[in-house]
Amino acid sequence: MKLRDRFWLWGHPAGTYNNGYGNCEESRMTPMEACLYLGVRNTFMTPLEIPVNRRQYNKSFVTLRNVAWDIGRDLLNRIGDRAVVDEYLLNAKDFPNITAAAFDDFKAKDKYKKVSVEDFSNIMDKLHNNDVRHIDSWMVLYTHEFGLDKKSDDEFLPYLDVFDGIIMWTWEEKDVVLIPEKYEMFKKMTPKNKRMFGCYLWNFGEKKPATREAVLWQLDFYREKILLGEAEGVVLHTNTMADLDLDAFDAAIEWMNLHGDEELPDFE
Repeated sequence: MKLRDRFWLWGHPAGTYNNGYGNCEESRMTPMEACLYLGVRNTFMTPLEIPVNRRQYNKSFVTLRNVAWDIGRDLLNRIGDRAVVDEYLLNAKDFPNITAAAFDDFKAKDKYKKVSVEDFSNIMDKLHNNDVRHIDSWMVLYTHEFGLDKKSDDEFLPYLDVFDGIIMWTWEEKDVVLIPEKYEMFKKMTPKNKRMFGCYLWNFGEKKPATREAVLWQLDFYREKILLGEAEGVVLHTNTMADLDLDAFDAAIEWMNLHGDEELPDFE
């Protein structure tokens, strides 16, 4: 397996962030186009509140290794309605590369507390044991959401435990310097979970372009953890600025051209 096989896009419908988060330009790049452009082999797909035809997107993704859609919002909006999982499995039945499901912004505003740990555990059981295939669950967790209050962290740990994997993201680029420290905390919180890292190619938290230096530093750090067997991969955010001639995207592509075809050790 090559390093690029462990890289994912965090995708949105084309144009989702036109004239938003400090971006004054208009993008037309689709998620699949961005996978090809960035040289990655997998995608998470998060429509947010935008109505989409999932089947049409899934057809565009058929050459990817793995596809995962966000179902966390629907589950929280529908208070743990397991029909959300039934609907997801119907899509997965027709598209064999749908191998996971995402839970975006899981801890934001404590919305997760609407659903008990037991109910989430039952949802995961249904994702794992069904007539289609085992579906992994991936939670989004930001570095500013842990390591600040031990009581809060301790209360949240039972939720972490029911997920297959956790993706650690850093929302504001100014906090990239904290990643080594935060990662050590993250590692202790996730002894049994798979781990991935999220890397913003636009600085959404501070509403401005990401810098080449921050992106390259993160990719080097994350590569090291993958090579050590401590992490599964990296998620690049996102397609919706990828065609706007931004230096951070160029840096990510240059990095992928340099490292993407490296063969990974067999950790099995």
